[in-house]
Amino acid sequence: MSPDTAHGYTRRAALALAGGVTVGLAGCLGGSTTTHGWQRVSSPTKKALRDVVFTGRGPVAAGEGGRVLARTDDDWETVVERGPGNASNGLTGAATTGDGERVWVCGDSGAVGRYDVRSEAITDHSAPKGKTSSWADVAVVGRAGDERVLLLNGSGELLTGRVSGGSVRWGTITKPSGGDSADAIAARPRASYLCDSTGSVYRGSANGQWRSVGIDDVSTTLHDVAMLDAETVTVVGDDGSVFVYDGYDWLAVASVGNALHAVDRRGGRGAAVGPGGTVVAADGTEWTTSETPVSTTLHGVALGTVEYADVAVGADGTVLENFA
Repeated sequence: MSPDTAHGYTRRAALALAGGVTVGLAGCLGGSTTTHGWQRVSSPTKKALRDVVFTGRGPVAAGEGGRVLARTDDDWETVVERGPGNASNGLTGAATTGDGERVWVCGDSGAVGRYDVRSEAITDHSAPKGKTSSWADVAVVGRAGDERVLLLNGSGELLTGRVSGGSVRWGTITKPSGGDSADAIAARPRASYLCDSTGSVYRGSANGQWRSVGIDDVSTTLHDVAMLDAETVTVVGDDGSVFVYDGYDWLAVASVGNALHAVDRRGGRGAAVGPGGTVVAADGTEWTTSETPVSTTLHGVALGTVEYADVAVGADGTVLENFA
């Protein structure tokens, strides 16, 4: 299904309705019409949302209580009430297959699952290789049915699985960061990156070998990593810094007064989020703080396309959308 006919409130439809100036935003708190910029929209949950990603049918978010939410034409809806594993297990990470047909989620007590956006069904893959530790993040490479799944836990343990049909063949557990606590992982066909609590970033090759790529003279906990391609990487840290890697060197491109929890990149755009409703956005090389209508902590962000609005999610079920 093309993005124009997908089940999701689209940027293109909004601009058409608005004449490019004012957006009729379904589910917006405090009224049915809003201007461009970050706006809070209604959410079907009051529980924290920890991550958000884009599929071929629009954005999907995951969070506490194992809930999975999806954007429809009218509003955000809960599409999974009970996540993989025990229903009380919170979900902390999400990632999509290359074709946007499947979302992999992970979280507390070994929770792992895959959500198929067409059937709206979730398949439980919890406790892979008997691991019931909490997974911090997940990355996915490849199309649904033939994807490679990378799971990272807080102890720096990495588990990679290969999907074939409906089953997953899990490999052996490795420690790319040497056992230092790790928060996030991102992957593309030619390379993968993960970041840890010591300010270090590691690059993984297609053959599974990992090496440190910096960051020199940085000791802050790095909370998230985003890739544009194998040589263009962005990380954000507990000290509010945004660092960009060009395959050779790291450059500090922004810093705010509080921690940044998540980052996303798409084309020449970027966005990072954190406590107090903080959003730091880039259009090109300049990163600036964006105004938001909330003071809650934001845990996840995903940049949209010409069809879909940007989305940020966080504490108390907060969902923000940005028609840039």
